[in-house]
Amino acid sequence: MKQANKILAAVASAYAVIGAISVALMMLHITADVIGKFVFNQPLPGTIPIVSQFYMVFATFLPLAMVERANSHISVEIIVQNFPKRMQDFIAMLACALGTIMFGLLTWRALIEAGRKYSVGTFSYEQGHKILTWPTYYIVPLGTGLLTLVMFYKLACYFTGYGDDTPPAKNDVTTQGTV
Repeated sequence: MKQANKILAAVASAYAVIGAISVALMMLHITADVIGKFVFNQPLPGTIPIVSQFYMVFATFLPLAMVERANSHISVEIIVQNFPKRMQDFIAMLACALGTIMFGLLTWRALIEAGRKYSVGTFSYEQGHKILTWPTYYIVPLGTGLLTLVMFYKLACYFTGYGDDTPPAKNDVTTQGTV
């Protein structure tokens, strides 16, 4: 389990770095496009499809596993925070199990859709330039697939009680620091 945790951490970190790099590249690309458009009257061709179908997909789906590892997904705990710790842990485990199933299904369907887009050679056409977009369809199952693995690992930790890697309840003050 310790080795699996290290591998998941390394891959999730790499995915998050790629997501962050895509945000930086997106900012540079948009800035160059705006300068080109308003200073030289020559915008960069393909900016809209590249930003929306490349950078945004990388920035959205690749960091998902890192966010899950940090227990940082948005959650509403108005009622659950008043439950006993055992009930909170059970609800967290149930949410992890349902998330594993749902993101596993999403990964599977996204992979099928990516295969379809590849087979037809999906592209976008802007300002006289053809931009292949089918490769980005594979980013969704990569991101959700790693998220599924992270959630499955956390679920295994719940069931096995594996050491300090057992994910804490969200409102466990020992893991949250000071407010």
